[in-house]
Amino acid sequence: MPVTTDFISNKLQVRSNYGMVDGKEVTKSKTYANLKATAVNDDIYAVAEALAGLQAPTMEEVFKIETTLLIPGV
Repeated sequence: MPVTTDFISNKLQVRSNYGMVDGKEVTKSKTYANLKATAVNDDIYAVAEALAGLQAPTMEEVFKIETTLLIPGV
């Protein structure tokens, strides 16, 4: 049974390191929704770097979160 897909959404998540607080490493993430389906990974990463440049904490990781619906064939 072939499966087709239907694009739902793309999101950008930037995880930042806030350093040590009370002996524990503190990391926080910020998610930006509504990325275009046609957005290229290099461009998404460039936006993440630009956003990180506006913040005091150090950017650690960048995630592209893709949501796709899988539709079973008939």
